[in-house]
Amino acid sequence: SLPTQNLTTGLPVCLLFSSPSLDSSMGDPSVPCPHIALSWPPDGSVTLEWIRRLTDILDWSSRNLPPSDLPTLLPSPVLLRILLAASDILHKEPNCVRVQADGDLSGVVVVGDVHGQLHDVLFLLEDAGFPGEDRLFVFNGDYVDRGAWGLETFVLLLAWKVSSFWPKLLPTYPFIIFSW
Repeated sequence: SLPTQNLTTGLPVCLLFSSPSLDSSMGDPSVPCPHIALSWPPDGSVTLEWIRRLTDILDWSSRNLPPSDLPTLLPSPVLLRILLAASDILHKEPNCVRVQADGDLSGVVVVGDVHGQLHDVLFLLEDAGFPGEDRLFVFNGDYVDRGAWGLETFVLLLAWKVSSFWPKLLPTYPFIIFSW
């Protein structure tokens, strides 16, 4: 398990990363974040556990850190790996993907414009359930254009896109479909 306190200072781990610009309107800075800075999986496999860590980090940082401090928890090399992995997948996909629902559309969740509203996406994933063998998500665009957490929202969606824990959901396509 990861330490929640720095052994030298005794401070919560995430307070070591926070900036002096934290203010009371951003959340409670005394609440430790769930994890230290995220690293890319050694084998390159984005697992459910990794996505949960990413989700926790994005949720915590959106409530407790100014946007300029996001790289302290989501370092640029990790962000770049997510972007490159997603780009590789998206460039191989056709413009249209047929989804077989076998007469039961309850396994398909169609999501309209999320406009960078990270907390709405987090609520949706909690309420509808995570994508999986029995649940496919179709996101219809406008992921980032208005909300305060556009980057965080897009990174989370891309992480789900490149995840590897249900590789047989569709013959060759990950289980989040993007509509441009």
